[in-house]
Amino acid sequence: MFSTALVALDLSPAEAPMLECLADLETWGVKRAVLTHVVKVGYMQGSTYGRREEYVDWLERKAAPLRERGLEVAVDVRASGVPAQELLAAAAEAGADLVVVGSRGENMARQLFLGSTAREVIRDATLPVLLEWIEPSAEETAARCERVCRRSLARLVVATDFSRRARAAEEAAIALGRQGLGVDVVHAVPAEVVAGTPAWPIMAKAALDDLAQRVSETGAQTEVHVIDGDPAETIAAFARARDASLIVVGKHGQGWIESMVIGSTAARICEIARRPVLMVPKAAG
Repeated sequence: MFSTALVALDLSPAEAPMLECLADLETWGVKRAVLTHVVKVGYMQGSTYGRREEYVDWLERKAAPLRERGLEVAVDVRASGVPAQELLAAAAEAGADLVVVGSRGENMARQLFLGSTAREVIRDATLPVLLEWIEPSAEETAARCERVCRRSLARLVVATDFSRRARAAEEAAIALGRQGLGVDVVHAVPAEVVAGTPAWPIMAKAALDDLAQRVSETGAQTEVHVIDGDPAETIAAFARARDASLIVVGKHGQGWIESMVIGSTAARICEIARRPVLMVPKAAG
């Protein structure tokens, strides 16, 4: 499904173990990765770009084991006052069809996610974005990667609300499907929806059955789940209970987060899932 991934790195110790997960992207079809670091420049920050060669050397050291595993790897160090926009520009220049960023959630200082480059990337990206979960320390991240990242397609949870913005995520799940893969097709129903449309769970089950049939045609083992409750909280809890290795969810188009208040199910899942999330933007047209 994917061939070239741009991987955004901030060079923090907690993020380094995420690189161990990248070899697993070969199971997604990825043949080439571009390890990218953007130095944020601005007031009191411009002098750090003088260390560009240090950043390049660091990335090259991290690229070496990936190359040994057969992945084609390039490195790219840039400077910008708006790192997210620079990362997306780099992705376009590299011909990337997937952007990989680290996601930090509420177990860390809240502003690390809310003010992060990751948030801006998922807001503005028109490409699929894979958010790898980053824990506060390298040791905790490594443990998480050992459990989840190295078998990213072991068990998928595909969340859909049947809207147009969810269709691309549904198609991504079908494309990622393969023999032996476990896929849970999920729809969460808030109480107010059931109150307004009592037949909604029955209609949702029928729609999920249709999607599950399409996924199962790839050889994947599918299960259908209509669950009650707040979509983000319920889907995240369901994924934890199923020990899912990846959540696939659709997202709105550019500008879908308008403030610091998270009002999107997809964005909220990224904060609380504690596992990788593939966010797929609405297809054009």
